[in-house]
Amino acid sequence: MRAPHTATTLGSTAPARDGPAQQMARFGLHVLEMCAVMCVTLMVTGVAVTAAAAALGTANPITGAPAASAAVATLALAGSMTAWMRYRAMAWHPTLEMAGSTIAAGAVMLTGYAAGLVPADGLVGGTCGLACVAMVAIMLFRFRLYASHAHHAASAH
Repeated sequence: MRAPHTATTLGSTAPARDGPAQQMARFGLHVLEMCAVMCVTLMVTGVAVTAAAAALGTANPITGAPAASAAVATLALAGSMTAWMRYRAMAWHPTLEMAGSTIAAGAVMLTGYAAGLVPADGLVGGTCGLACVAMVAIMLFRFRLYASHAHHAASAH
């Protein structure tokens, strides 16, 4: 007798498709992983930028050079997301979508700052927050990719 969680094809067993609960759990775990990568990146980048600014005589780079700080944070987030997704064997298309969403978030926030709509002390944090929202939106658009076991290079399109 066949186990209820397997399906037989040509004499072999393969796991049955995951149900909605398993897909949601996997999707949620994937979101948490990517948020953790972004948060750790922002913390490490913040420490490095603050140390570099202190060495150059600037006490607080976020208020002393807010646009440069946001640009550095944007590039660091895009780079770490690219590295993490490639480490997880994701194909280039979804990897570039994620990196692009981070860069777009940075561009939106820097434009808002230049227009006087975003305060200097909210620029870096706002960039990270908007990048997270954009990341989740893209992940929802590709829910099956991020909720499946087979979310690696072969299933990117």
